[in-house]
Amino acid sequence: MLPVGPRSRRAAEDPRPNSYTVSVIDVEVPYETEVRIGASRADAFELLADVGRSGSHFPGVGSLEDLGAGRWRWRMKERGIGPVKVTAVYEAVYVSDEDGGIVEWKPAAGRHDMDSFGSWTITERDDGVYLRFKARTVAHVNAPRMMKKMVQAFAAEEIAGMKAAYVQAIAKTLSA
Repeated sequence: MLPVGPRSRRAAEDPRPNSYTVSVIDVEVPYETEVRIGASRADAFELLADVGRSGSHFPGVGSLEDLGAGRWRWRMKERGIGPVKVTAVYEAVYVSDEDGGIVEWKPAAGRHDMDSFGSWTITERDDGVYLRFKARTVAHVNAPRMMKKMVQAFAAEEIAGMKAAYVQAIAKTLSA
């Protein structure tokens, strides 16, 4: 039963958001690392430039859909804590440069649950082949404003953990 009376009427007419108002909380997570692999530069590029194959190494991927022209749709499995659950769907455009040993991506046009910018850079050194992974992810999470700090901490930890696991899975595949 909803409260009635002058006090509840004022609250209902108050245009200011309260702490229970659901809003979009943006969580930006930069991540950068480098790993040495046991594979050749050519084998590394072949895997990383194949978004469907390399993306399957990312934890929590529900599906990857090739939309053509380097554009891919990622659907992530539901993750969350308590009442805040997120099922991210986003699109990114990939560009590969075999001579430069680079695979880059940026968000596709439009509004998505997440925006991801980044690159893989493959370099050969005297002691082996190295992969440099650099990414910046911005998750757009719908949650009550009162949960902002919790959502930011949880999302940042989850995203950074998934990126670390992704890089390790790629490195393991390329070192087997």
